[in-house]
Amino acid sequence: MEKARSKYPSGGFCAAWGCSNRQTKGDGRKYHRFSRDPTRRKQWAAALKREGFVATEYSRICSDHFTKESYNGSGRLNCSAVPTVFNFPDHLRLTVNKLRTCVIHAVVQWITFYSSVPSNHVTLAAMLA
Repeated sequence: MEKARSKYPSGGFCAAWGCSNRQTKGDGRKYHRFSRDPTRRKQWAAALKREGFVATEYSRICSDHFTKESYNGSGRLNCSAVPTVFNFPDHLRLTVNKLRTCVIHAVVQWITFYSSVPSNHVTLAAMLA
């Protein structure tokens, strides 16, 4: 009697963007299934930044995308763990420079707005006091 073949004979691939890890015996990685909990499942899918991605029962994320803090003492994934380690292309990555630019732009808008407010209105010093 011939053994039935699964849809993914070697266990499947990591679903992370740009990750080519494939589940094979002895590769030293763990491959985590997406949670059945809808909230956590959405968090993981959002972290992947793959437009239109929908996790299936076969979807996996390899341990390369989790920090050491994501695991408990026995090597199991914490129930609150979310994959955070990715190698995104520049257009998907929020770099320090992009963040700095956003913050500077917001501060300039704030200063511009409040510098046009008459002096008898609340000042920044009064707001912070």
